[in-house]
Amino acid sequence: MSAAPVGLVNTLLPLAGLAALAAGLAEVLTPRGTLSQRRLALAVAVAAAATLLAGAALMAALQAGGGAHVAAALAARPLATAAYLVASVAPAGLVWGPLLALVWLVKAQGVERRRGEARVREGRP
Repeated sequence: MSAAPVGLVNTLLPLAGLAALAAGLAEVLTPRGTLSQRRLALAVAVAAAATLLAGAALMAALQAGGGAHVAAALAARPLATAAYLVASVAPAGLVWGPLLALVWLVKAQGVERRRGEARVREGRP
């Protein structure tokens, strides 16, 4: 069985969608004006996990579209099949992971800026 060539529909659009999902979820899950780095880290971790799961679902859909019997495999061995799908999509993290890290860095700088401004308003150094 030969692998399908890299193309717009089977590679580039899914990667772009996962990258947009990772960045968008981090943006949506982080409370506006938060002063907590812990809350920001939790939002980024949830965004990463959700993107990984969405990627696994996308991988299942792409494989099912290619003729694989993904539903039957999930019914027969759900844990092994789910692990396979997550492992199959994990390398895509090389695309969306750095974008998510950049979003995290920018948001972390915003948190520190707001914390500094709050200290100045309170008269603390």
